[in-house]
Amino acid sequence: MKPQAAVLLLFICGVCSPAFAQISVSGVVLDSVTQTALPFVNIGIRDKNIGTATLSDGSFSIHIPLQYEQDTLTFSMVGYEKWSLPLQDSSRVHQQTFKLKQRTTGLKPVTITTSKLVERSFGIRNSKALLHFTDGSTQQRDIFEIAQLIKLDTVLSRITSVNLHINQARRDSGTFRINFYGYDGSRPTERILEKSIVQKKSIQEGWLKFDLTAYDVYLKGRFIVALEFIPTGRKSDPIYYEVKLGGSAKSFLRTSSQGAWSVPPHHYRLFVTALVADKKGKQQAEPEEDIETSPTTVLYSESVRDSFSIFVRLPKEYTKGKGRTFPVIYLLDANAYFDQVADAMAETNANAILVGVGYKDALLMDSLRDRDYLFPKSGNWEGVSDSGGAIGFLKFMETELMPYVNATYPTDTTNESLMGHSFGGYFVLFTLLETFQRNSHAFETFVSASPSLDYAHRYLLKQFEQITDASGYPKNVLVTYGGNEDQEDGGIGTKGIDNFHSLTALLSEGRQANIRLSSEVFPTFGHMETALPSFTRAVREMR
Repeated sequence: MKPQAAVLLLFICGVCSPAFAQISVSGVVLDSVTQTALPFVNIGIRDKNIGTATLSDGSFSIHIPLQYEQDTLTFSMVGYEKWSLPLQDSSRVHQQTFKLKQRTTGLKPVTITTSKLVERSFGIRNSKALLHFTDGSTQQRDIFEIAQLIKLDTVLSRITSVNLHINQARRDSGTFRINFYGYDGSRPTERILEKSIVQKKSIQEGWLKFDLTAYDVYLKGRFIVALEFIPTGRKSDPIYYEVKLGGSAKSFLRTSSQGAWSVPPHHYRLFVTALVADKKGKQQAEPEEDIETSPTTVLYSESVRDSFSIFVRLPKEYTKGKGRTFPVIYLLDANAYFDQVADAMAETNANAILVGVGYKDALLMDSLRDRDYLFPKSGNWEGVSDSGGAIGFLKFMETELMPYVNATYPTDTTNESLMGHSFGGYFVLFTLLETFQRNSHAFETFVSASPSLDYAHRYLLKQFEQITDASGYPKNVLVTYGGNEDQEDGGIGTKGIDNFHSLTALLSEGRQANIRLSSEVFPTFGHMETALPSFTRAVREMR
């Protein structure tokens, strides 16, 4: 049995005056047996994305908005039982010792039944469709954690390394913790390995390798591997690593200690190596990496004067019964979202045809979506110079793409949906506006995730204010927003969420009686995190 341990929190105080409107907790975390500092302890409110981590000397400080005073601050570290501090009690805590028991786990003997093992890679290594991406590890007061689903055989295998591709060298080194979590089919669960694996690495361009041979890590089946970027408490340069858009790999991230996991629209160039059984007499191929779906066809648009990649996913029951028709979902930004939405539809057995509208590749998508999704043309609004083509793109959708799909597949033309995110979400609402103005019934359902409502001096909101009659064909509208969007990149204020509430108020008024509106604010999500949850919700609610 391992001895008991404790966490000593010094100088903990609660500040709850109206002037500050927050609770401040600070102190030092020590091991009660050795009286040494415990670095990198995760401290935060579970699933609220409010947290911090202790520094190398065990010290920490956290400031919590007063609205969370009914919540509990959780302290956790690999090898220790979690301990909780009700925030209402924080003002009464002064130099007390909080006894914790070290987490005791029974070690099962590991038996390898083969006489020969070979090392293989599992994850994403290739460089197809990669974009440069800056992580959030430059937050000075909290962790940033990226994770990926790994699929091994059902036989225990020894994990020998974790590898992340770095784009650009950094002057100072970085500290990382390697974590392994269970997987419930949608998100990471609790840690499945109670070993503290913390490594300090110089940040050089190329593969950043974390050698795990000394840790005796044996795993099997599906699990989550995660890299936790540890804050240093001082100003440092960003860490640049690569991400991949498209494909169906399951990647996750969270931006604070004890925070909620979210599903990003990208995947990390991250893989593990493992010693696996070499099956005698059988040629064993290298595990297949994440594969992106290829376009079903490429359509040239006379309206836009450009070509579009069209992706199609047919429902499971597509071949059953002649004369049956199927609803159609039109998904924008298909280079990024098609495979994951297709997976969500398969998991929910959604009997609809998914049509993704994309570009030649993700790099083109990043610029051409500005051209196609926005109206009116708006100078150089926040770096967007080539805009204003939404009318032409909508004409392509209604007069070229939809007739092609209806002629090729047995579609239910009375049940067609349009889904988009960010600028794509803006285009969805622009299409809804045009639907009212032209009394069109091309689409029945509109799904707009984090629409860029501030574009062109709130053009869409001003146009919706002028709609006096939304009668005609009923429309289903789902709009969503991330509760952390206004605070991203050091932002302050409430402009984004205020625009969102203005939109939902406009769409809820009596003159919009034929709109069946649903809305949701994901409280812990940033801008990029709202897309897939919104699309998945829409798929689950399909009739």
